[in-house]
Amino acid sequence: MKPRGITVRFVLSAALIVLCATFLPANGLNLNGSGSRAMGMAGAVLAWTNDVSLFYFNPAGAANAEGTWISLFETNLLPSGTYVAAPYGVDAKTNSKIYPAGALGFVKPLSDKLTIGLGVYTPSGTGATWDGEQLKNLVSGQVATWESFLGVFTVSPLVAYKVSDQLAIGASFNFNYGMMDIKRPGVGQYEESLTGTGFGATLGLQFTPSDKLAFGLSYKLPVNVTLKGDAKMAKANLLGASLEAEITRKTTLPMWLGAGVSFKPMDKLRLALDINWTNWKKLDQIPVEFSDPVWTALMSHPDYKSAFNQTIELDWKDCIQYRIGAEYMLNNQWAVRLGYMRDPSPAPLETMNILLPQIPYNMFTLGAGYSGAKFSVNAALEILRGQEQTVPFEPTSKMPGLHNMNIMVPSITIAYHFN
Repeated sequence: MKPRGITVRFVLSAALIVLCATFLPANGLNLNGSGSRAMGMAGAVLAWTNDVSLFYFNPAGAANAEGTWISLFETNLLPSGTYVAAPYGVDAKTNSKIYPAGALGFVKPLSDKLTIGLGVYTPSGTGATWDGEQLKNLVSGQVATWESFLGVFTVSPLVAYKVSDQLAIGASFNFNYGMMDIKRPGVGQYEESLTGTGFGATLGLQFTPSDKLAFGLSYKLPVNVTLKGDAKMAKANLLGASLEAEITRKTTLPMWLGAGVSFKPMDKLRLALDINWTNWKKLDQIPVEFSDPVWTALMSHPDYKSAFNQTIELDWKDCIQYRIGAEYMLNNQWAVRLGYMRDPSPAPLETMNILLPQIPYNMFTLGAGYSGAKFSVNAALEILRGQEQTVPFEPTSKMPGLHNMNIMVPSITIAYHFN
């Protein structure tokens, strides 16, 4: 990360996402869940999930599994962003691009009380690609590549236990592998590629006092993560520096806590409400270390520190997500679903940039599903409508102007039940 604060902001969020599947709100990057049944209800499933979404939301749901099953989930993110900086003559849009993600889950009851499982999924998979010609006025007429990509691969072994007919508990142990690539102007074209691993855990509880009422809790532990990779600066040699350097970033990801309630006012209708809280305030900055001493020295150079000083200053705030969902059974096999989520941004306007736009969203969802004796199929569509962000033209702003992002997220899930 060599240029200005734009790349800086991206690296932070990438580091955060690498370790926490649901920690980061959508904000143009992270999935809002896993499993089309859950997505059709805006992820309001902490109190009752018992399909492939339980690896993402609440591992306690595995204790209520009816037999052994395997499930495949596939989704695609289609972001559409805009950036306008009138004083610079910039009116840009993202290039059309599809960012795929998915999940594979397996659950097997070992007894009436004990269940094990294994989930493999991509909690994050997105990015942004901009036309360098539309942004050249930001960099003195230089036509550069502006592109970002983020992908996270998570493996989660799981165990759940049914304490009683009403109470279930569960835990998943999460191994996360993250990938991030970014290209943008710096001292010439800048490119960075980082990977990182980290271990975390999710603890869950579901309490079902009656057929009509259920409650759920889910807690994700804070996790330490280290991202390492190579950075390239096309014209760094003009400053007496090497064209490539190794970089390291270390940070701690904050805790996440979710609570949900599910209520059935009638046999065919389920209503659900979830509230998720993330302790983003714990993140004030993320430092950077370069292997090259010349790059390190340039971090404090009066003319080039904006390109080389990549310490991430944050000043984030805690955030709360509200999720509301409904499922109506047309008959014993067919269901339709609706949902809504309010997804705020933890970041102040000063850190906004176009490679990782921290946009508040209103998310609307719809879905449908079929459940047979052996096979089930569910589909969903998330529509995230961004709230335009106006970053003032002030010295403290990283990228002033008007920012917005809208996202379409279709998905499908197929499951097979062995018994």
